[in-house]
Amino acid sequence: VIKISRNTPSQLAINENASTLARYASICQQV
Repeated sequence: VIKISRNTPSQLAINENASTLARYASICQQV
């Protein structure tokens, strides 16, 4: 569970999650 407040999750964490999801989506589309 991610607690959302002013500093959590951090922008870095959000960016990392977004890039990971994007990579996962592209892999799924290749199959």
